[in-house]
Amino acid sequence: MERELTYRVPYERLIRLSRSAARKAYSLMRLLTLIAVVLFALVISGLVVFGEELRDWLEGDLGIPFGVDLLFIGSLLAFLASILLLRRHQIRLLKRRADFDDTIRMTQDDGGLRFTTSGIEYYLKWPGISQLLLEHDGVVVSHGNLFFLVPDRAFAGAADRLAFIRDVYGRLSENARKISERHVRSALEDGAQQAAA
Repeated sequence: MERELTYRVPYERLIRLSRSAARKAYSLMRLLTLIAVVLFALVISGLVVFGEELRDWLEGDLGIPFGVDLLFIGSLLAFLASILLLRRHQIRLLKRRADFDDTIRMTQDDGGLRFTTSGIEYYLKWPGISQLLLEHDGVVVSHGNLFFLVPDRAFAGAADRLAFIRDVYGRLSENARKISERHVRSALEDGAQQAAA
């Protein structure tokens, strides 16, 4: 069965979709984060409301100087640690859903750039590339918030890398060139100097 659909999704709907899909996909993570925030707010509220009583009890009866301050610092550290642990857990969940270590094959043709793995395929048409960036370890092309890194080690050498940058930059729309120019200027200038020498 062959099917072809044509449709548009407004940006506002994509934002709502991103939020609702994240809530559904990571509902437990959202709940645990909410619990951590509520517990921290309750502890801080308790320290504010019962601060004098706690100070008298901790310093007077137990002999702990700066007890309320220590409780505040301890609860803040516990809150930050819980957020860090929850973030790490979410990253582990994400890595179970997709293979981020899969081999990527980038193909350039007259229409654009194709990024393929065993599980996905993205085709960025030349007008759809919104920016070209250089990182310390490679070249990045983007479409909105999708960023594709082509590592320097994937190129045959510096000349091949420079040819790729020039070719992609030359095919960008005028707006994408304006956005990208400051990021790739040094590479293009270095390449022009090397060609002149």
